[in-house]
Amino acid sequence: MSNTTKKFIESHWLTFAMKGAVSVVAGLCLMFSRNQDTHYLTQILGWTMFGLALVELANVIYRKKRSHNWGFPLFLGFLELAISVALLYTVDPNMSAESLIALRIAILAGYVAFASVVTIAMGFVSFNNMTDRFMWIVNGAIGAVLAFLMLGGATSGSETTGAFFNTKVLVFGTYLMVNGLTDLFFGVHSKDEKLEEKAVRKALRKAKK
Repeated sequence: MSNTTKKFIESHWLTFAMKGAVSVVAGLCLMFSRNQDTHYLTQILGWTMFGLALVELANVIYRKKRSHNWGFPLFLGFLELAISVALLYTVDPNMSAESLIALRIAILAGYVAFASVVTIAMGFVSFNNMTDRFMWIVNGAIGAVLAFLMLGGATSGSETTGAFFNTKVLVFGTYLMVNGLTDLFFGVHSKDEKLEEKAVRKALRKAKK
């Protein structure tokens, strides 16, 4: 790929496509679900992070077999796995509902903020093509704004706890949609570029004969 530095494209295009698909489906579920039960939404969040972690860990195997850099994908995969476990299994009988909600929101907001910073950095260092660079930087900037929105506000009283959590989940669902669509677009774009490169190499081989 002439417009992308090698370090970033060492990941298979399916990695982006699969993470994008998981994110978009989960984002739709979170944004348009009629079931606003806190436990139900937390299950969606937890299993979404688990799905993203599995794709990233599979990406590690792919990169390691080809002697590519795999340290960061491994870190990201374990981070997403840890978040999944924290969302699905953090139960403390001594913790109030408000505290548990605040913890879950803080975990999700921290993840969005971290992922957004990484996305912006990738946009600057991984692309020569200005369109791709702009797409990733804008994606990261939107994520940073959404992380700020997730951390803002406060709740008081058990009556408002569920509604407060649902609002933050809606913001996280928006992040998943934006990030997922970017991943899907880039995954398809990467596949097309690889097919073009194959065609060019094949034509060059024929021309040498």
